[in-house]
Amino acid sequence: MSDRMFAVAVDGGFLFGELTPAMIDTLKGVPMLIESSDARVRDRLLPETCSDDEDEAHWRAHAVPELERLFLSRAQVVRRDLATVAQLPRSTNSMLLIPDEHVNAWLAALNAARLALYVLNDMTEEHMTEEGLRNATPKQQEAALRIELLAAMQGVLLGDFDEHPGDDDEGSDDDFDIDGLDDFVIG
Repeated sequence: MSDRMFAVAVDGGFLFGELTPAMIDTLKGVPMLIESSDARVRDRLLPETCSDDEDEAHWRAHAVPELERLFLSRAQVVRRDLATVAQLPRSTNSMLLIPDEHVNAWLAALNAARLALYVLNDMTEEHMTEEGLRNATPKQQEAALRIELLAAMQGVLLGDFDEHPGDDDEGSDDDFDIDGLDDFVIG
């Protein structure tokens, strides 16, 4: 049995398998991250868009409430799908089916959660490099691994994965091995 997350496009959706408990915890955090009331998250998800103060006030009064409703509806979709997570037999790992009709909600939620993790952990572009990750705090290292997981899932949902793993060169990123995520204590 493999210890690497895998993804398969199936009729009606995408099946993710061999999701470790740490990966499931990361996914369960997605709705909480996009619903966060932390000012850093709100500023990242709903940045200032207009140079004119009056235009900005108008945008905040009319567009932001609708965007917040969209974030809430995406969080609800993700929660419903996570409620269907099934544990694999004789394993602590699980599988998750994301139905085709939920893909857009998941894409938006995963992206928003990545942005939230980035700002909540005071990350910089350098932290997303190999050298920068080595110099990061343990909390930032964990956040980077979680961001990597969410990005890998986004890639699958966007169709950026090898439908025939094993047919390519060794060392491919298509195996979705998120080394180290399970080494962090979740809590």
